Amino acid sequence: MLKLRENEEVIKTIRQHRSIVAGAVAWPVIFAGLAAAAFYRMDLVIFGYSWEITAAVVLFATLVILYKIYVWRKNALVITNQRIILDIRHSAFSKTVTELLYRDIYDISFKQIGLPALIGRYGKLVIKTPSGSEVIFDKVPSPASVVETINRIRAGVPVH
Repeated sequence: MLKLRENEEVIKTIRQHRSIVAGAVAWPVIFAGLAAAAFYRMDLVIFGYSWEITAAVVLFATLVILYKIYVWRKNALVITNQRIILDIRHSAFSKTVTELLYRDIYDISFKQIGLPALIGRYGKLVIKTPSGSEVIFDKVPSPASVVETINRIRAGVPVH
């Protein structure tokens, strides 16, 4: 849970592009489908268990999908009126939180590399600090509008 400072309000919360979830969900669905098809079409029975093994495979695939969706939902770029917070969840028990005040942002840009990024309208957001370090958030949907929102806040222009 994000703890806001005094007089701070969230302007925008951005999650990674939905293609992240699609890729993470596709493999467990394919695996569970192939396993179920193998047991039902070929009448496979292992030690007298057929439907139980199929149910276990489908349950395992469902748990993997729910875990991937959980991790995706926890990854966020939160833009407030005072700072930018990058909350990256690597797994259920590992995360990295980076906070940047607007005065600490030297340069902000985005990259869209490849046809899928252009068609899917996502890209890599790159925020540079005066010390030369870069903060990167990959697969940002509509990166141009995110850069525009951040630049408007930095310039003191009201964002709606």
